[in-house]
Amino acid sequence: MESGHDSQESNQLADTGWLSEQVEKLQRSNRDLQIALETTALHGDVIESQLQEVNQQLQAEIVRRHQKETILQSILEIVSRQKADLEMILQTTIEHSDTIEAELYVLTQQLQSEVGERQQAEISLQSLLRVLSKEKDDLEGIMRTIIEHGDAVETHWFNKALEANLLATVDGLTQIANRRKFDDYFNRQWHQMLDDRMPLALVLCDVDYFKDYNDAFGHLAGDDCLRQIALTVDRVLKRPTDLVARFGGEEFVVVLPQTSAAGAMKVAELIQSEIANIKIPHSRSLVSDYVTLSIGIVSVIPTENRSPKELIDEADQALYIAKQQGRNRIIYLSMT
Repeated sequence: MESGHDSQESNQLADTGWLSEQVEKLQRSNRDLQIALETTALHGDVIESQLQEVNQQLQAEIVRRHQKETILQSILEIVSRQKADLEMILQTTIEHSDTIEAELYVLTQQLQSEVGERQQAEISLQSLLRVLSKEKDDLEGIMRTIIEHGDAVETHWFNKALEANLLATVDGLTQIANRRKFDDYFNRQWHQMLDDRMPLALVLCDVDYFKDYNDAFGHLAGDDCLRQIALTVDRVLKRPTDLVARFGGEEFVVVLPQTSAAGAMKVAELIQSEIANIKIPHSRSLVSDYVTLSIGIVSVIPTENRSPKELIDEADQALYIAKQQGRNRIIYLSMT
């Protein structure tokens, strides 16, 4: 019995020790919890702030991850479309490889041709540059000469210009004014007399039987005859405004500004007299043994309703009548 009683006491002691140990653990846990609660009570605001900050960081991270996922999804979609496009291009290339190859060949040939043309153009350009360089050197030499001899060159070219102008307005055979000079001068005088309300006269002369003269004595003699007549008529004219010109062939025309019909008649009679005085033999003439002239005269005060051509036509008509009436005579026609 004592043995059983001792065993029971031993068990009770063991249970009591375990309970004591558990009580101590609970007391320690209670103290730790009390400390934690006190700490939480003391630092509650800080902890709450830290928790909010952690929460915000977590939310921001979630947003960033969502954005990254969205961007990644967009990239994947683009890549997918590009992959599909590349597959289509590749398929098209495979299906039309022969055509593409032919086109590439043509393009290559065209490119080679253009390269060749460009090279040829560069060669031509270089050649042109060499020529231009030489011409530039030549021009610089000319300019140096002009600068060094400016006065002499200027005089030379001025004389050349005068000579060219003279050749353009002077009849080569007779050395009097040519038809071009007459046309210009007559038109200017017409408008001048129109402004001044003064008369303008024309005296139109024709060598009688000149074709027969050439046939009898030759063209050289005929040329000399025309030169003598031109010189004689020019010598008759005294005023600087009077002009004699070769009108064409064996015809001569005299422009007499500020001259009435009576004045023109006096000039025509003097011309006819001087031609008779130089006595150029003409055995084929039917009116004289010497060269003679048929002359038509007209004089008018220019008006707005008349033209210079009308005056020329009227003078030509007067000359025609003089020849019709037997030549070697002067006919005046009045313009109405």
